[in-house]
Amino acid sequence: MSSICKKRRFVSHGGDIWGFSRKYNIPLDEVLEFSGPINFLGPSPKAIEAVKQNAKLIRYYPDPNPVEFKEEIAQYVGSGVKPENILLGNGSIELIYMITEILPKGFKALIPVPSFSEYEKAALRVGGEPLFLQLPQDFTLETDKIKKAVTEDTKIICICNPHSPSGTLYSKEALLDLAEFCNRKDIILSVDENYIEFDDKSMDNTLAGMVKDYENLFVIRSVTKFYGMAGIRFGYAVAAGNLIDKLQTTRLPWSINGLACQVTLAALNDKEFIKNTKETIAKERAALAKSLSGIEGLHVYPSVTNFLLVKIENPKLTSTMLKELLAKERILIRDCCTFMGLDDHYFRVTVRSAKDNQKLTETIKQIIG
Repeated sequence: MSSICKKRRFVSHGGDIWGFSRKYNIPLDEVLEFSGPINFLGPSPKAIEAVKQNAKLIRYYPDPNPVEFKEEIAQYVGSGVKPENILLGNGSIELIYMITEILPKGFKALIPVPSFSEYEKAALRVGGEPLFLQLPQDFTLETDKIKKAVTEDTKIICICNPHSPSGTLYSKEALLDLAEFCNRKDIILSVDENYIEFDDKSMDNTLAGMVKDYENLFVIRSVTKFYGMAGIRFGYAVAAGNLIDKLQTTRLPWSINGLACQVTLAALNDKEFIKNTKETIAKERAALAKSLSGIEGLHVYPSVTNFLLVKIENPKLTSTMLKELLAKERILIRDCCTFMGLDDHYFRVTVRSAKDNQKLTETIKQIIG
């Protein structure tokens, strides 16, 4: 099933509620948004309050070296991570692009697909060549096949865990096996943990605490998904000190906005919000998966995140057709035909409230019926 391919395409991301609103002439507040995998509960109330309390800071340049903030992030990550292991970024996107800038010209980036399209774009931007390794139908991580696909020119392997767009969680053991291999081969292992906090046992499965043992390990996170703060544009990476020092030379000045530190700290310390998010998402995810699975012709993949990948098994209905039909009902889903490694029989939906999820499933039932 797994194979290397070089086909590439450039696509937009989920969550483009602005474009959807313009295209269908629907007011933003009337769009039922299932395409962007962002916490439907919104930001922590404490984060919103922090915006208000620190609004006056926008008159100053951001702190170019927020040492205290890095200390707080390291403490939040835990597992012995120190401030010198933290690299700040303008969302995880800046970090995804930053890591490719230190690689030699003509490098190859190995990307198991389907996956996040920005890994490919980041490699191409600096003259690298992305190579795609097709994941099996259940999206498991076949580490032996990944190792066999590596060549002398392979300088980075890009994995997201939990996996997007399937929501599959890869075991720590499998990823550490890959990290060990990459260390021997002098290959960067970039592990995108943007959805790790949704996992009930996130502390058991994160690789963030292993950077002290693996010099080539680069773990990426952000506050976009779990903390519902896509607009604040803040992410961070965890890596060995030597790798962090190298990357600091490539960053743009003042890339972290002046409010990001205070707002992020407020969110990370809101224990009630964190607990409520984990419990609510887990409950509504299970209910939504059950409802969608009950619709004939749909296969729902298991997920530990706040989204579900669904395969349409009816050959007469495509994901693009379904997206257009749902748009007429002011519902926006993620058509996954643009993911490398998937076709037009896959779509993704974000877990929302029980009421919203019921509206989605009832509408899909009517369309398929």
